Amino acid sequence: MNAALGEISAGQELAYIGLLCVSGLICIAIGAIGFGLNSVGQRVLNVVIGVAFIGYGLYLLIGDPESVYIIWYVFIVPIVLIINVVKAARARSSN
Repeated sequence: MNAALGEISAGQELAYIGLLCVSGLICIAIGAIGFGLNSVGQRVLNVVIGVAFIGYGLYLLIGDPESVYIIWYVFIVPIVLIINVVKAARARSSN
């Protein structure tokens, strides 16, 4: 399978697909449950991003495209969302 910058093995591709889906599930869970996030727009955006991650993962798994684009934001977005949830929880508990 071709990647944007070179070749990746089948195992690396499956690992990337798995991480895409895990990141998508984290985004959807944070958006759906909220965990203290007050903004409805932010929650909806989290769900939309999560659905996009899972959709791209399923496309890579089922569609077998010629090129795979490694999107590094997939690994950063869930971390940022978790940090925001922790900040919101701390702010809520201090009030």
